[in-house]
Amino acid sequence: MYDSFDNTYQATIGIDFLSKTMYLEDRTVRLQLWDTAGQERFRSLIPSYIRDSTVAVVVYDIT
Repeated sequence: MYDSFDNTYQATIGIDFLSKTMYLEDRTVRLQLWDTAGQERFRSLIPSYIRDSTVAVVVYDIT
């Protein structure tokens, strides 16, 4: 999103949000990325944020 990569790890607390407008061919696309915390105590927040979503991308690390 920012054309950069940060090697440091910072756990998400609650919800983190990022929005970016992109221009693809003849269309304007607005990306909204919602990063939800993985901790159990924040799990109840997730349904209210994903209710009207069109697409979901699940990313996880098994190491």
